[in-house]
Amino acid sequence: MSKLRTRSAALILALSIGSAFGATWQEGSTYTAGTQVDYQGKTYVALVTHTAYVGANWNPASTPTLWSVTTSSTPAPTAAPSATPTPTSAPTATPKASATPAPTATPTTSPSAAPTVAPTVTPVATATPATSSCAAPSWTASVYSAGSVVSYNGHTWKAQWYAAASDMPKQVTNSWESPWLDQGTCAAGGVTPAPTATVTPTATPTIKPTATPIVTAAPTASPVATASPAATATPAATASPAPVSGNKPQIIYAAAPAGYPSDAQLTSSENALMSQAGTDTQAIARIRAALRVLPDTQVEAVTPGNPANPDNVKRVERIISVSKFDSLFPVRNVAYSYTNLLRAVAKFPAYCDNYTDGRNADQICAKLLATSFAHFTQETGASWSTLTPAGAKAYPANYNPILDTMEQNTVIPTWNQALWYLREMGYNEGSAIGAYQDCFTGAGSSIFSIFYACGQNAQGKNLDYFGRGSKQLSYNYNYGPFSKSLYGDASVLLDNPGKVADTWLNFASAVWFAVYPQSPKPPMTWVVDGTWVPNAVDIANNMQPGFGSTINIINGGIECGGGSDVQQAKNRIAAYKQFTTALGVDITGEQLSCATQRGFQPGSAAATKTYLDKSWGYNANNPGGVSWACQLVDYQMPFSLATPGDYKACVDYMFRGQVKFNGQIVIDNAK
Repeated sequence: MSKLRTRSAALILALSIGSAFGATWQEGSTYTAGTQVDYQGKTYVALVTHTAYVGANWNPASTPTLWSVTTSSTPAPTAAPSATPTPTSAPTATPKASATPAPTATPTTSPSAAPTVAPTVTPVATATPATSSCAAPSWTASVYSAGSVVSYNGHTWKAQWYAAASDMPKQVTNSWESPWLDQGTCAAGGVTPAPTATVTPTATPTIKPTATPIVTAAPTASPVATASPAATATPAATASPAPVSGNKPQIIYAAAPAGYPSDAQLTSSENALMSQAGTDTQAIARIRAALRVLPDTQVEAVTPGNPANPDNVKRVERIISVSKFDSLFPVRNVAYSYTNLLRAVAKFPAYCDNYTDGRNADQICAKLLATSFAHFTQETGASWSTLTPAGAKAYPANYNPILDTMEQNTVIPTWNQALWYLREMGYNEGSAIGAYQDCFTGAGSSIFSIFYACGQNAQGKNLDYFGRGSKQLSYNYNYGPFSKSLYGDASVLLDNPGKVADTWLNFASAVWFAVYPQSPKPPMTWVVDGTWVPNAVDIANNMQPGFGSTINIINGGIECGGGSDVQQAKNRIAAYKQFTTALGVDITGEQLSCATQRGFQPGSAAATKTYLDKSWGYNANNPGGVSWACQLVDYQMPFSLATPGDYKACVDYMFRGQVKFNGQIVIDNAK
């Protein structure tokens, strides 16, 4: 791609205090935007706030989306990335493809992975006295995962998110200033009195950084024409080596103890929480409706013009014919077929849905398609300023027949260059080199590495989760939820990630993102169709229906709120104007920019608590006062009320779940 995109890894980034100005860069440290460091004889400035996680290799020289070389004559850049970089070698009018496979995309964490500030939380009173025994292990200068508990300096501390070895527990004014949250004083050798039945504690775990699911990847440089001989066929993408069970963490369950809730009681508790999750009692019902799916047997029966196609597919066909699709995407990778688009739409009936309240479904669908296509342009577009039909034909993977009908030496407009990239540049199926993984390594690993366990190839190496498809889906903790939404089983795509590129899932990943709620953000479909109606909190933050709010959903932490549009947002807006014109959509008066928007905040009309975590409350009726319950939280977890039955899954794992790894039980929640 010729658009710089910023990296903001979902689930693991959080705002904290950066290192000293001009210090030597160190892995494991956290840097705020504008911080300058020395690395390999050069001075770099941080473009965005981030943590250089151990093992991620996010050093300044290899991560241009995080760092930029600076000199005394160059002012420190802001958090907004720069615009399209100039290709290293100017392409000629009729470039020839080299023997290198057609480029795919280099990831950035886009739409929604931008970190959010963990809110300050007032602890709810518990039955535990202010001073208890320091039962937790003493803090050492080590790496800790979210949820770890330690004792230090007479206090018990809990990790809100990943804590580096340099993150010493300390008192802070705001909870987001440190990964460690003070759980109260403790005394060596002290005794914690048992709570009495008259106290009903409702303490909740510390708030973890909110992270949204979809991380996207995008190309980092425009295709560069070479003087190679005539184009040869691009090697076809090879399937991943057959996955094997390998050394995955295995979740097993201890026998339910006496008095443990029955399935009926757990279902009753789940139903009770549903009425508390949102601004009204129907919030979870709306979310479940947004995420409903069609069985694959019906999806794969969809073909252009088939009278048995679902209603939402027929609507898309009325708006975009095969020939219209080809004209809009003349240089698309050939794997992005019209049939694949229709099948992706079929999978999620909420996309281009029917309406029974008078809203014009066809007009809404046309606008939703224009919105999606505009974001495709930014995420997967070639963005090659001199790309012509003759030049595009030199790349077999992007050689569509429509190119033969076009003026061969006329530059193709940038907005027509979407869907060029299918896979991230430099990666192929089966490469298994450790990219974009949060894989289980034993006790202390994240809960996502357990429930979204990395697949392994025949050699026992973890599979890669690099960017694939029209949203360039990246990381196992995004492939897992996508797979779970599609199939009710996270392992389907974790064991076969190549399907996100080689099948209709290359469009379905983007459609899924469009219908997926990311509290406090609404789904993009709700912004377009009017389901999301701004409340007083939204209005105060200048959030209103329009294309600008969809930019905020995708990448608001990077592209929005700066007072003026950054280049990425300008690219999206320019493409949106072209696609709406092409599809006959009136956008008069619509707020296209997000430059003055302050984002979706807690209290927004779309804010819900759907995720579930262990309830640390005290129940005098249960042995030891355990709650045998899960509670609603607003940070991401593998359990969500959006999925029926997840409440039981949460309770079972938190109170009797065990994780077996290398033949041994390394996590035991039954103790």
